[in-house]
Amino acid sequence: MADNKNVDIASASAQDGVEASRKPTPEEARAMLEGANRQHFEGLGIQWSVLLGGNPQQLMPQVVGTVLHEGGTRPVWQWKVKNDDFVVMAWPQDSPVRASVTMSGPEGEKMRPVDACPLLEGLPNDMTVAELHPWQAGIGGNVGCTMEEGRKPLWFYDPMMERDHDDLTPGVTQTILLAGLALSLRKALLDELTITQGSAYEVHAESWLQQNPGKSRLDVPPLKIPLSGKHLIMPGQSFCEYQMRATVAQVEDCMLEKMPVKLLYLHFPFESREAMHLALYAPKTVLKDYEPKEGDEIDAYVWLQGRIVDLPPSSHDEMPEHVSPLQ
Repeated sequence: MADNKNVDIASASAQDGVEASRKPTPEEARAMLEGANRQHFEGLGIQWSVLLGGNPQQLMPQVVGTVLHEGGTRPVWQWKVKNDDFVVMAWPQDSPVRASVTMSGPEGEKMRPVDACPLLEGLPNDMTVAELHPWQAGIGGNVGCTMEEGRKPLWFYDPMMERDHDDLTPGVTQTILLAGLALSLRKALLDELTITQGSAYEVHAESWLQQNPGKSRLDVPPLKIPLSGKHLIMPGQSFCEYQMRATVAQVEDCMLEKMPVKLLYLHFPFESREAMHLALYAPKTVLKDYEPKEGDEIDAYVWLQGRIVDLPPSSHDEMPEHVSPLQ
């Protein structure tokens, strides 16, 4: 069992009370705790919204135009599938958080945009591939990887799954650049969490009653979870989304065009392996007036992104000769 110094990839639901009209059965509660009812939501509207600070439908044409005019690529961001070429363009060059557009077309012919997504520079983690869920549109998809044997997969969105697909073989360990985008974030306020209803409480109540024969449900005490110093990762509403509690190890400032973004370095210790390292990006739209500092304990709702390790971040981006900027 993980203690307060070790990560607890907890089997806890991100949302309490799926059906407000009645309490879940123990079987339903366990399913929620394990994230069994999550969905593979295939869309990036919320992610673009928090990074751009506006309506993505209105802003994306400008974003795509800027990336194709001013962005660059790297050799490792270019690949071929049968007779089609793929090139990922990203902008700006001097920031670890970027907008990216993937261009594709038959070899030697004009390319066209086929996908666009935020591109986050992550931290390397050795992870074992467990499951894949390619998206129906675009070149990305969701990847489930395990950090320890017997653990449930940690899911992240791979914006270059088309490139990585052949190396994402279940059972094979790869080095993944892991990053997160904060959809909500605040300084942690509570040292102890008291729960009196919801899926976690139902499992607690069932266990307590089994250990205390002759007692009734009215005798069940509240579920109290100590939080100070804890590192928690709990399944969110959709795959690749997680509720997290962690201590900020380091803070850096970066920008995506005019949007200030805080880069928070988080580490989640394990008992039997190296810690999981996460680069968490928190835009001003999410932080509002909060200024995170080293040593702060934070609560965050996070969307995870990762890809198989490529060239170091110091590699220079270049405009490929066979991709022409938009006119």
